[in-house]
Amino acid sequence: MGMTLMQIANEHLLHNNDLDKAMRCFTESFGGGCPEDLLKSLLLGTHIVLVDEEDQCFNVVERAKYPHLDNIYPAVLDLHQFVVDKQKELDKNCDSLDKSLDSILNRFRYRTTYTLDVPIKSMMKYIYGKDDEFIADMLDTLEYDDDIQQMKALIRITKDFIEKSVKLSQMIHRLDKMYVKPDGKTKVIQHEFNTDELMNLVQKVQSIARAEFTHFTEGDDAMLQSYMEASKEIDEIVKAGIEPVDIMDNYSAGWLSPEGEYYALNGEIANMLHIQIGQALQEKGIVPENDERGDKQNPDAWLEQQGWVKIHTDNIQFAGCLNSKLSGDIPNVHMTAKQKEIIYKYIQICHGGILRAGWKLEKVSAARFNMTDDLMLARNYFSYN
Repeated sequence: MGMTLMQIANEHLLHNNDLDKAMRCFTESFGGGCPEDLLKSLLLGTHIVLVDEEDQCFNVVERAKYPHLDNIYPAVLDLHQFVVDKQKELDKNCDSLDKSLDSILNRFRYRTTYTLDVPIKSMMKYIYGKDDEFIADMLDTLEYDDDIQQMKALIRITKDFIEKSVKLSQMIHRLDKMYVKPDGKTKVIQHEFNTDELMNLVQKVQSIARAEFTHFTEGDDAMLQSYMEASKEIDEIVKAGIEPVDIMDNYSAGWLSPEGEYYALNGEIANMLHIQIGQALQEKGIVPENDERGDKQNPDAWLEQQGWVKIHTDNIQFAGCLNSKLSGDIPNVHMTAKQKEIIYKYIQICHGGILRAGWKLEKVSAARFNMTDDLMLARNYFSYN
């Protein structure tokens, strides 16, 4: 039973990129919960779960004391190597999808029109005013056009891949904050998970959307159509230069500045909204181009360090209170009174007064959130320990 429990948690973590489900495997199975440090050891596999059959209970023990069980339980997780391997896998898949998109696009790149064979029977339906029947026939014709169907299938595959990769990136970001070496300062993961190649795919899909080559049928393709329409809209906003918007318009995702200015976009997870907003803010000059060492500045990291609030519908994320732990030389910052006031009104009006705080997605009333002091906010909702 203990072995099976750890295998299930391992599956959620390594293959489904779902850290929450992996942790719940232990916290829910143990009934009374599980201390944070012990939970992290179980996720890594440096501790294992044994079952006391006589007392009918779980015992969590150090793995090193039971070397004869090494081949039975999942292997100890090397987080650093896990991220390195995932980076190689991401880059390889991005390159493959990028070439596939180029191959399809080259068939349309220098065209302004696309010709389809119209059956005579369908043409006569149009002539005699049977518009609905004519449209149905033309949709059937599109469904059997190889080029269009390849394009549609490839965009769907790309969208699904981006969504899965964004989920992986978010999980790695959380693991990076959760795990530090015994000195309390050095990160276990000594590799920054780079999503630049993923952004190249997003931008390529946006270039397809600009061509308005976006015929889709009903059913599952509605989500694909929404994705493509959002891609086109985002491309237009970013090209024009992103501007502050009214948070009460309930955008899909956004960044709220310490001064209360909100920059946001609508779209799907696969549109990588926060990353696109961050890059647009960098192009606008709000986020510096380079860090103190002269390296290119990561917009997401800079916004977090400077105390911007990351918002995704009703989920409120804040990392400024973790600066000293994650960077050492950067002092902590806390939410401003202006940010808390805006979040309170936004959650009250747009989300029924209940928000999900931090990576744990802990539900809390907007009123309670607004009244909680800075230290308690950091400790209860935004800490990774």
